[in-house]
Amino acid sequence: MPISQRPVLLIVDDDPEVLHALAFLTQARGYDARRCGTSAEALAAATDGLHCLVIDQNLPDLSGVELLGRLRERGVAAPAVIITTAPSAALVRQAAAVDASIVEKPLLDEALFVRIADLTGTAR
Repeated sequence: MPISQRPVLLIVDDDPEVLHALAFLTQARGYDARRCGTSAEALAAATDGLHCLVIDQNLPDLSGVELLGRLRERGVAAPAVIITTAPSAALVRQAAAVDASIVEKPLLDEALFVRIADLTGTAR
């Protein structure tokens, strides 16, 4: 499938190795992965054509939930996944308030990719 026809993901993670790995793995599964290493980059890169957002909760400039809240305020309605380790009950409530799923780290199984496929309506 040509890249222009692939579902577009915006992946936000401040760890360059994780960001590269997630982009590589999602591209191998047929997505067009756009990468951002900071919340500021994500705010600048977010467009209407996104099919899914994958956001690390522990970013240095904003939390993932805070970033998603700002994106929602700007009209970005794409489905979202927050990735984090051991989410608290408060974080689960905050994620639900901005219409986001949570997938727990470490990302050792297919849970993230299954969730992305479900949110984008793509085949697994």
